[in-house]
Amino acid sequence: MKLKPFVFPFLYLSLIFTLVLGLYFTSNALTNEVNDSLNDITYVSSVILNDVIPVINVSSTVINPYNDETVSISKYFYNMEDDSERQKESLIYFDDTYMPNTGIDYISQNKFDVISILEGTVIDIKEDEILGKIVEIKHDNEIISSYGSLSEINVQKGEIVNQGVKIGVSGNNKITPEGNNLHLEIYQNGLNIDPLKIIGKNIGDF
Repeated sequence: MKLKPFVFPFLYLSLIFTLVLGLYFTSNALTNEVNDSLNDITYVSSVILNDVIPVINVSSTVINPYNDETVSISKYFYNMEDDSERQKESLIYFDDTYMPNTGIDYISQNKFDVISILEGTVIDIKEDEILGKIVEIKHDNEIISSYGSLSEINVQKGEIVNQGVKIGVSGNNKITPEGNNLHLEIYQNGLNIDPLKIIGKNIGDF
C-alpha cells in the first residue's frame, strides 16, 4: 500500500518538532545547572589585601652616622695631603704620644643616636680598651664602617641593617674624654679612607 503524498511532509514536520523540543529542554537543563553552580560561588565584596607593604627605597648615597643637628666634628681624619693646620687638628694625643687619627671623631653636648651610613651586615661587635664598644658593618664595594665609643649597642652580629637604622648611642673613649663621642672609621679593601671623602657620595663612585 502506497503512502499518500501528504504523509511525508507530516513525518518531516514531526521530526523537526521533536528535535526542537529536545533542544529546548536540553538547553533549559544546562541553563539551570549553570545557574545552580553560580549560586554556589561566594563573591568577594571586600579588599583582599588590607595591608599595603611599601617598597623600601634603599639609597646608595653615603649618609652621616647621626641625625642630630647638635653633633660636630672634634677630630678630623689625618690626611697626608691636607695642610699643616688641618693635620694638627687630626692628631690624637694619648699616653704622652701624638698619633694620626685614622677616622673622624664626632661630639655633642648630649647623647645622640648613631645610625648606619649604608645598608650592610653587622660583621663584628667588640670592646676596645681605648675606643670602648665598637660595631663593624660590611657594605658593598668591600667597604666596612666601624662605629666606636658607643655606650649602647642596638644590633647583633650577623644582622642585616638598612641605611639610617639606629645601631647604638654615643658614649665615651679614652682619646676624647669630653663624653658623648662617636669614633667613625671607614675601610675599603682593608685600607683606612677619609669618611668625609665618601659621605654624601654614591657608593658606586669609589
